[in-house]
Amino acid sequence: MDRTKASVDQSSDDAERIVADELARLLESPMFVRSPVLTRLLQYLADHRLQGNRTAPKAYAIATEALGRSADFDPAVDSYPRVMVGRLRNLLDRYYAETPWLHRLRVPQGSYEIVVQHRAAPPSSRSADAPDAPHDEQGPAGAAVPEAAGGSAVPARPAQAAASRPRGIWLWLGFVVALAFAAAAGWWFARSDGHLLGADFVAMPTIEVSSPAAGDTGPSRAMARGLDSKLRDGLRRFELVQLLSSRGPGAAARQTPADYRLDASIVRALEGGAVDVTLVLNRVADERAIWSQQIRLGQDDIPEFRGLEPAIAQMAGDYGIIVRDQLQREPNNYAPGFPCLAQFNRLRQMRTPVAAQRVDRCLRATIVDLPGDPVPLGALSLLRFGDWQPLRATPKGKQAFAEAQDFARRAYTAAPNSAAGIFAMARAHFYVGQCQRGVAMGNAAVELNPYDPDLAGFMGLFKTSCGLTADGEALLTRSVMLDDSHAGVPAVTLAFLRSQRGEQPEALALLDRMPSPSNMEPQYLMVRSVVLARMGKVDEARILWRRLLDYTGQPAAAPPEMVLRQFMITPAVIARASIALRESGVVGPGSAAAPAAARATN
Repeated sequence: MDRTKASVDQSSDDAERIVADELARLLESPMFVRSPVLTRLLQYLADHRLQGNRTAPKAYAIATEALGRSADFDPAVDSYPRVMVGRLRNLLDRYYAETPWLHRLRVPQGSYEIVVQHRAAPPSSRSADAPDAPHDEQGPAGAAVPEAAGGSAVPARPAQAAASRPRGIWLWLGFVVALAFAAAAGWWFARSDGHLLGADFVAMPTIEVSSPAAGDTGPSRAMARGLDSKLRDGLRRFELVQLLSSRGPGAAARQTPADYRLDASIVRALEGGAVDVTLVLNRVADERAIWSQQIRLGQDDIPEFRGLEPAIAQMAGDYGIIVRDQLQREPNNYAPGFPCLAQFNRLRQMRTPVAAQRVDRCLRATIVDLPGDPVPLGALSLLRFGDWQPLRATPKGKQAFAEAQDFARRAYTAAPNSAAGIFAMARAHFYVGQCQRGVAMGNAAVELNPYDPDLAGFMGLFKTSCGLTADGEALLTRSVMLDDSHAGVPAVTLAFLRSQRGEQPEALALLDRMPSPSNMEPQYLMVRSVVLARMGKVDEARILWRRLLDYTGQPAAAPPEMVLRQFMITPAVIARASIALRESGVVGPGSAAAPAAARATN
């Protein structure tokens, strides 16, 4: 018989009241606020019991009614409900490990039913460090061993103690062996990104915008309202942060505080009609200001506040302050959800095979928790396109390409009105050469989030490769303007276009301004080598090319097409870059593309 059920001796009405009360407390706790999928599952299981059902719900009902699976779900071949109930079980144990309790909710092993477990009194001396220590544990005669009012067990009788002494050496040896196994398990857990026991999903961080500080005059209050609207309009469009709703004056404090708080103030300058806007981003957990910026806006920039768009992008973008804060605090955290997406964005700056495998695993775990979220689906699509690029003519390459297309379709199907879902499909169109469809969908995505430097940069690259050079260059310029701290491929592409026009000093100046790690990316090395060669510094250019050969693992005689397709995807871009490498003298004119390489590129 289930030991938890054995401890329930109160009336049915009392049990239902406990379930309702505990459910309310759990749903307000930060652990469950950060786990929306597990919150829905807990709510469903509790409601099932509170509605008078005395049998556990079936796996099919849990999958289709609580976890968002379609009606054709087959529990015989898909263990998703069992996996998610296991995660809920672990999260409940974590919550009660930190909370003294007289009664708690449990989901027993092998069951999908919410039950109530009771204890005589909350522990005093050992807090809640061992929440699942069984207080109905059976003694030698099958009787329950009660817990004393102070929280410690009733001492064993002398005869029992004497009988246990001959077993002391074996208990000690067992403890040593268990400790060794625990150490080995901890080492493996650290090496396996938390997948040995199943890392908990981490939701996107929340951000709260404080009411901007301003003067008491009517114009000052109007500018403060305009500033608040601009900040909220920008932040709400990004997928990696959750903007909390505004609170009126005198409103009660939030039960669950935001992860970040943006404070703003606006002050009129002494002359010229300009205003100074100060933004301060705080990490709420330790009340530490992690970023600040003061921006002077001219009279023509009010009330639109367009000059704040780069600051918004630098806070909430894919390479923004919030993502970098996560990576700096937990550089090796690959948990499903936000930590994994932060690692994905770091991978895009400097891709390695080991990091790509780790990110692939955590993204796949993320879409288990968020099967309809276009952000991890789009990330997996781009990751698999990256796996495809060096393996285009191989069966593995074809498999990666098919999977990349499938993830893009799933992202778009799940969220056809979101920038992430639309752009995932636009990118898939570009990679198969369907410029007209890609441009139409990409334009729609940029319109949905005009603050995103990543979207503008990708669209600039794609439009340029499709022959829309003027439009493409305008988008690339906007991308760099929105966030020049992590310009990456947009800045490199912009430098290449300027070099193609003969503007070598301007191209080199743009490359020199790129910070690390962008200036270590292979695209950067390739474009810089072309620019230097066109400025007459051929020897320096060829040194960079040799570094690129080492990075891609290609032989010295490899044609540029073969080298470039190790890190570039778009065929038209590879072809143009290869021509530039030959014409500038970085590689010799005899390094023609091999037939197989040419076919793969085209």
